[in-house]
Amino acid sequence: MVATRPITIEEFETFPFEGRWELIDGAPVEITPSADESSSIGATIITLLGSFVRPRGLGRLYGADGGFVIFPDRPTVRVPDAAFVRAERAPQGQARRSFPRLAPDLVVEVLSPSDRASDVVAKLEMYQEAGVPLIWLVDPEQTTITVIASGKLTRVLQSNDTLDGGDVLPGFTVPVAEIFA
Repeated sequence: MVATRPITIEEFETFPFEGRWELIDGAPVEITPSADESSSIGATIITLLGSFVRPRGLGRLYGADGGFVIFPDRPTVRVPDAAFVRAERAPQGQARRSFPRLAPDLVVEVLSPSDRASDVVAKLEMYQEAGVPLIWLVDPEQTTITVIASGKLTRVLQSNDTLDGGDVLPGFTVPVAEIFA
């Protein structure tokens, strides 16, 4: 689909797109599906987060099909590979029938062979601009996880390191090697 004019969030929510799409400043952009390895790693991360988040009632997890309206004043819907929203911020009632109108507390992006570096950088910058406090960029090829946390130095974790939830998910830890196992 090629839009001849910018579309609104409301139009995007109800348009019967085939495939996976994001909305970037009013322009629909098709998302290429993830490769086997990337998708599997994303599922592993969701599983690990779920075993920590759910028993503690910390919030809500979202998979690679969950869209977020990350800016209050821009028609932009981003779809991270995984996301977490704290319980006190999670949409309730009728608001659950549409895209959450908020930036997640944690965004996970897992690189796939089809990802272009410029698109990944733009997406990470957009998450930061929207105020996402914690971003994990997972690179299956390099077996690294880049941790971008608000107000802290960016860290690149290797297989022998431990990933933690920082200020967003205090107490969550997992060996990086377990994510790539």
